[in-house]
Amino acid sequence: MPEKGPKTSYAAFAPEIAVFLKEHLFADIFERDVLTYAERELVTISVLSSIGGVEPMLRSHFNLCINVGLTPQQLQQFAGIIETTLGKEQAKATQAVLNEVLKNNK
Repeated sequence: MPEKGPKTSYAAFAPEIAVFLKEHLFADIFERDVLTYAERELVTISVLSSIGGVEPMLRSHFNLCINVGLTPQQLQQFAGIIETTLGKEQAKATQAVLNEVLKNNK
């Protein structure tokens, strides 16, 4: 998928790293058949939600969840799991990003 807008963070500083991450690391990991694409995205959302402060990445991965077939209802349910496992603060931030993504995908 083509990138939109200017590069930020490490991608602006060292574009080669961004290429390496996308083409090598993620491609190699995602080629394995241990998890489905949907399961991988849910794991990614869990990690990003626990880290906090990475809303742009979380937004991208929620969009990917939709692209791999997860429904808005499933994502809402998953956001509820975030609250019970990570806490209300992380769940609030995650839910805000999810609400934005779902609104933009109507």
